[in-house]
Amino acid sequence: MKLLKKGRRALIYTLTLNPALDRTLVVKKLVEEDTVRIILETKYAGGKGIDVSRVIHELKGQSIALGLVGGYAGLELEGRLINDGVMIDFVHLAEETRTNIILKEEETGKQYVISASGPNVKPHEIGELYRRFQALTDVTYMIMSGSLPKGVSRDIYGQLILTFKDKRPFIVLDADGDTLKRSLAFKPTMIKPNVFELSRLVEKEINSEDEIVKSATELNEQGIEIVLVSRGKDGLLLSTHDTKLKAVGPEVEVKSAVGAGDSVVAGFVLAHSQGKSLEECLRLGCACGTATVTTPGTELCHYDTVMEILPKVEITEL
Repeated sequence: MKLLKKGRRALIYTLTLNPALDRTLVVKKLVEEDTVRIILETKYAGGKGIDVSRVIHELKGQSIALGLVGGYAGLELEGRLINDGVMIDFVHLAEETRTNIILKEEETGKQYVISASGPNVKPHEIGELYRRFQALTDVTYMIMSGSLPKGVSRDIYGQLILTFKDKRPFIVLDADGDTLKRSLAFKPTMIKPNVFELSRLVEKEINSEDEIVKSATELNEQGIEIVLVSRGKDGLLLSTHDTKLKAVGPEVEVKSAVGAGDSVVAGFVLAHSQGKSLEECLRLGCACGTATVTTPGTELCHYDTVMEILPKVEITEL
């Protein structure tokens, strides 16, 4: 683990239970049953929580990335994060961390994402994760994101929330399907579904902005303080008990949407940890998400691009 500098305190933690080593391959064009030469290859430490930590670091903030890693791919993932300046504290597994392949055709602009399922996590490895959580004393923000590997209970996010007892931090949950639904009963502070995920969560079709607001408000009434809905090119919609805001970024050339939602979470939480207003949090989140789609493959936003986009984000009160 990369240690904090003396006198500094980590407030933001991220959790990635099924991280990946993301390998992006750019080719001219895929040709069936023919040898295709790679034009460009890049590798990044991936996984939703890890993406959040990477963006926070890019924005000159500080977080600690928690999670589960194993094997040579896990060691490479750790090394890449440390080289990037991201602080880590991972539980080590017997099985190998997954590798995802992102194939991009230069000629057509098409992108194909091949995602591996991940390792089979043993009970004692999950037990070590719980022990790490129980030992946390300085956490103010906990961002739990992403899919679950084999061997992990669907309600693990909720069970981990319970470990905080009366010292509960600001908890962000960014998951999908049954994992998200099961965790709502444990009342995370904030969730960030996209429109499709929100529709599955409330079990009804959503076709308009008004329906998004109504569904998000229903979740507020169930005890979720902040519902932040990502809407692709249509921006973001934020709902609390007494505030409804919409953010739309400027039009940009989209190279890859991978990691855009994670970038939104990173910007929002970092701004919130600095005492910014909900409008300012939403603005930075939107700027980060917009900046990320301008980068190829699994590359994430760059600080200068975020700062350039920030004043161009339009915020509307609904």
